[in-house]
Amino acid sequence: MKENNKDERMDDKLWMKSMMESARKYPSENLSYRIMHQIETDQALIRVKPRVSKPRVSKQRVSSPILDLRIFGLMYLVLFISGGYFYMQGGKEALLSDTFMWTCIMISSIFSFYFLMTTIDNSLRKKVKNKPSASE
Repeated sequence: MKENNKDERMDDKLWMKSMMESARKYPSENLSYRIMHQIETDQALIRVKPRVSKPRVSKQRVSSPILDLRIFGLMYLVLFISGGYFYMQGGKEALLSDTFMWTCIMISSIFSFYFLMTTIDNSLRKKVKNKPSASE
């Protein structure tokens, strides 16, 4: 019984394959010529702008201590938002609680540490940039 089903499946597959092959359409002889002619015509009609190499401008970050102070502006914004949150949750007493004070101290410490790392990074970059290279 199982072998009979296998034979029927194989016969069905062969029959389907032969039907698909007989229905296949083949391209005409000059199809590749027509396609190539169309591509060449399109390329002839399209204007190609000559590529001009632009001088590369280095996109180095301009660093100055005043621009780096934006970090503290963001810190005060975060402190203001957290103060508003604490005030909405517990009123005036929540702003005087130890939890709020420690939250403010942690936020300030994190932003100050980030400012310190940014300042150290900028000073090291300036030292490397101003250092004369060995090839000169």
